[in-house]
Amino acid sequence: MSEGISISRPGLLLAGLLVFAGCSGGSGGGVIPGPGSVTLVDVQAQVFSPRCALSGCHIGPGAQMDLDLSAGNAGPDTIGVSAQEIPAMLRVEPGNAADSYLYMKLIQDPRILGDQMPASGGPLSAGQLNLIESWIDQGAN
Repeated sequence: MSEGISISRPGLLLAGLLVFAGCSGGSGGGVIPGPGSVTLVDVQAQVFSPRCALSGCHIGPGAQMDLDLSAGNAGPDTIGVSAQEIPAMLRVEPGNAADSYLYMKLIQDPRILGDQMPASGGPLSAGQLNLIESWIDQGAN
């Protein structure tokens, strides 16, 4: 019998699934929130910068709905800020993704106004939505 690392069959299956999930292409579909806190830095790198903070969308002085999701601006423009479409709702209500307007726009909640976001490139993946939901529910830090 050879010495070395022993991996159980379920452990091998889990490892394979994690590798597969991480290799889902450029859409970010393989995003899996790791253990511990999800931060704005995580959301920025994996969702806002590649999918939202794009020319003609949510970047710079002409950002749609005055919502700039570029690095350094996403937090101040979302956390505790009233939604332009429904001012009684917050774009991001820390600790409450289900009632955060930004999250509702991403999942096409019936309480939103207008279209589901992002406007181009198709909807976010389940992993990306999970990341944003976790970030908000964990306090949007």
